[in-house]
Amino acid sequence: MVEAIEVELQSVSKFYGEDKVVDAVSLHVNQGEIFVLIGPSGCGKTTTLKMINQLIPHTSGRILVRGKDVTELDPVELRRSIGYVIQYIGLLPHLTIRDNITFVLQLKKYNKKMQRERAMELIETVGLPVSYLDRHPRELSGGQQQRVGVARALAADPEILLMDEPFGAVDPITREQLQLELLRLQETIKKTIIFVTHDMQEAFKVGDRIGIMRGGRLVTIGTAMDIVRERDEFIRNFIGQGAIFSALDTIPAARAIIDDLPIVQEGAALDDDVLSLTGDWENIFIVDGQRRCLGYISLSEIKGQRKIDREKVTACPPPCRPGDSLKKVIEEMLWGNRAWLPVVSEEGYFLGIVSFQSCASLLVG
Repeated sequence: MVEAIEVELQSVSKFYGEDKVVDAVSLHVNQGEIFVLIGPSGCGKTTTLKMINQLIPHTSGRILVRGKDVTELDPVELRRSIGYVIQYIGLLPHLTIRDNITFVLQLKKYNKKMQRERAMELIETVGLPVSYLDRHPRELSGGQQQRVGVARALAADPEILLMDEPFGAVDPITREQLQLELLRLQETIKKTIIFVTHDMQEAFKVGDRIGIMRGGRLVTIGTAMDIVRERDEFIRNFIGQGAIFSALDTIPAARAIIDDLPIVQEGAALDDDVLSLTGDWENIFIVDGQRRCLGYISLSEIKGQRKIDREKVTACPPPCRPGDSLKKVIEEMLWGNRAWLPVVSEEGYFLGIVSFQSCASLLVG
């Protein structure tokens, strides 16, 4: 199935006199993905973002939003149809949180009842109490104000969100909480998000794909693992030597599962089909009738036998889930001095194992 493209830039450039700030940038953002733009200060990432909703008009090239050239759209309506979240939030201090959230709805002349209902819905969506609607921005912490900024951007239910260093003005702990909140929220709202940051760890954490800019040009686009595998000297220096550990946080254990294991049901005889799967494996895994792992037994313990002695079965290590990050899985293996961990579903079904070898194979790609 081909993913729908929500935003597309075709050789887009921006000049200020003779100064070329953005140089022939081409990219596309798929529906429902978080696309991150990152690069050194002054690389053109914020200018690129602002050209999408025409806060800054582009000099050349084409920008398409939902297949329509932005130069053919009314700029005011274009901006109202795209959510926009900035670093310093921009809440209006004299308005209540309710009126800040519904500001765009007021401009679009939505009725009062709808505005009230939308404000109540969104304040809860971003994890704040409904009672905060009657407060003013000065009565909220920086992180709380940032959540209100996200709620305001979502008020008119836009398909596209532009986020310009949205969490850059808060402390590291709050920043991490907001990143996790964004990912949680995205599971529900499924918006197309273009996110600008200067923090590589943040890019790896929130981005489905990442575009790195330098001197107004787009140097590369890819997933976190694509980026850490790059051999370009600038990219390697920019992301830093520890980038691989941040990238590991973005990869689920499901991608490193080994599922072609010798598995036998408790009480069943060891047939040739099971034994033929052993290959290089040292163990056979035993499951019950509901495919819950009861443990494993060494091949040396069953040599020449057709039945497994239940007393010789060793319990498996504590399991991980398919959605756990490889970073978490590797940490668990290191802390537990183990070479592998079982992977079980939310219902407890045995899905296979993740090993250091399967993780390494995935990373080498």
